[in-house]
Amino acid sequence: MSVEPADLPIVDVDVPATWPRPLADLVGELADDARRAGHAAEYYLDLDLASYEDTVLAHLEGHLVRARHHTRLLDHEKDAIRAQALRLLNAQLVNDRLDQAHSLGYLTEAEHERLRSVNETVPEQRGPGQREDQVCLTLSTAPLTHNVGGVRRLLTYWGGEAIYWQHCEGSPALADKLRSLGTPSVVTALLDLTTPVQEKHSVFKSIVHAFAGKALGHEPADADVFYRSPIPPQRIESIVSPGDPAYDQFPDLPRG
Repeated sequence: MSVEPADLPIVDVDVPATWPRPLADLVGELADDARRAGHAAEYYLDLDLASYEDTVLAHLEGHLVRARHHTRLLDHEKDAIRAQALRLLNAQLVNDRLDQAHSLGYLTEAEHERLRSVNETVPEQRGPGQREDQVCLTLSTAPLTHNVGGVRRLLTYWGGEAIYWQHCEGSPALADKLRSLGTPSVVTALLDLTTPVQEKHSVFKSIVHAFAGKALGHEPADADVFYRSPIPPQRIESIVSPGDPAYDQFPDLPRG
């Protein structure tokens, strides 16, 4: 049975007051050790902390961790996430999105066929990196302020990297169309990072680095989460776009 978000405490890497006490004590000690060693906060990713990852995850057991997914969404796609789930990226999801956009008149027949035949889920079209069978999120709101990890591009082109990646540079007309579709959207989700799944969730560089970076006072500290399960609607905290105060607090983000 699914656990509603309100039934478990929520941890936000940006809000130390939400950190479980054992976690706060541990990363506080790690930050103090780094300061004593003269380690600059902005180089938090260079700290040798891998051995603490399992301990941090153990401290997060029984908690949900707040994370953000950055994308452009058409209105019916927002409704689908709220009603069904934030789905794993795969060919079925990409083709469903393209087919729905075409049937609703957002894509022409030629655009639809081009995007279905050239995207990152087509085996012979795949570029470097693994994008399928996961939902990509960030732990911190830092990318919304600092454009870390290319968040601006994710919010500028409809469809996510799997759809736009091969077209935003070399296909000007199609790139213009992808920029015109949907609205920039930040989906805030609550993640269970500790319950075993068929393929383990991964965090880059690590979750301990993100918390230690924040404990050191480095505001842009963050980590990418590659979540290996669909995120059910009861774990979707919000979907915000331009005009929503939670989006507009970041004035440098794309507006349209």
